Amino acid sequence: MTTSGTKGMRELLLVAAIVLGQHGRAPGASVLFVGNSYIGFNNLPGMFAELAASLGHPVTTGVQAPGGYTLIQHSTNASTLNAIASQPWDFVVLQEQSQLGALPPDYDGTAMGAAVLADSVRAARECARPVFYMTWGRQDGDAQFCPSFPNMCTYADMQQALRDNYLALAGDNDAYTAPVGMAWKRVRDDHPGIPLYQNDGSHPTVYGTYLAACVFYCTLFQQPCAGASFTSTLPPDTAALLQGIASTTVLDSLATWNLDLPNGISAAITGSTSGAWNSITFQHPGTGTHLWTCSDGQTSSAAEPTFTVTEPGTYAFAHTYTDPCGNTDTATWTETFIGTGVADNGLPAGIRVTAATGTLTLHGGTFREVLTLLDTAGRTLATAVHGAGTLTLPCSSGVRIWTLLRTDGERYTGRVLIP
Repeated sequence: MTTSGTKGMRELLLVAAIVLGQHGRAPGASVLFVGNSYIGFNNLPGMFAELAASLGHPVTTGVQAPGGYTLIQHSTNASTLNAIASQPWDFVVLQEQSQLGALPPDYDGTAMGAAVLADSVRAARECARPVFYMTWGRQDGDAQFCPSFPNMCTYADMQQALRDNYLALAGDNDAYTAPVGMAWKRVRDDHPGIPLYQNDGSHPTVYGTYLAACVFYCTLFQQPCAGASFTSTLPPDTAALLQGIASTTVLDSLATWNLDLPNGISAAITGSTSGAWNSITFQHPGTGTHLWTCSDGQTSSAAEPTFTVTEPGTYAFAHTYTDPCGNTDTATWTETFIGTGVADNGLPAGIRVTAATGTLTLHGGTFREVLTLLDTAGRTLATAVHGAGTLTLPCSSGVRIWTLLRTDGERYTGRVLIP
């Protein structure tokens, strides 16, 4: 099949421009495809691998794609979960059943299945990236769901729903989006003579699968696929046209498809635990290498380091984390340590501070006093302005420090044990 006309010529010229502007190439990759017949038809993983090889990128692929399977089914399927854990994949492609992808994400477990699978991908390999496979609308809309969901009645509305839903899934799960459906729409709009659909108006022809393979190449390698010598059974000029559409669809909108996500896990801590007033332990989930530093000169390479200071004050901390794939990130923050022996500085008559299970209560006092509750590392847990009567702050159990600032500028401090 061939294409003609000025629009087709512009696409071919764009392909040539991309080829001339192409720079260095990324290394190969390992990719697991999880989905259903939209992956199985015409062997999308195999076609993607041949396309990538023709561009100098050897890839290994795996497939879990029973016909009609949904993300929620995959999330509890032993074969799928075992495949995810079977080797250190660089990318795991996740494709929802073609109709459910356009329905509300909570309609039949799409959002839950996506989250479970994305978590499983990262549990198997910390720096693996989930990739959501945005599919395409049915050729004439979906008659089955049209009566209940008007957005399913036409191709255009179904495609918009697929776009919105897949972008939300990627955003919620820190994942990439492979925008096959949007490249498909461009072909439909600009080159309606290219037969993307099988006779069922749903599954892809070899043209549709080749377009999907091109989109996956551009998504995973973030490079154009223009100039690929592998064209499957397509006429070379049509293959070049689809390469150009895939390249511009993906690479003109990296942020839209979430492809600008930083590589690797953040160095930011996920929690901390205080011991004595002068010690603190930081938590981070990474299994790579750590370098922790404190402004007083202390350093640590432990996954969960404990720092102990000798004097009260505010200290600066930094954590540099390198994940198992070599991605590096650094986070910085400060911690304030309040010294031992905090005294109850003689509260005025008629004012008391008492502790009970899960609470700290100010009794008495005057209007507009500020009660603040801190942990032993000096971090604020709660604060409130006193009105009339008693003032109660919720608090977890442990040794806590409170301060009371009065309107005359006087400050009172005490130490309590919250049961």
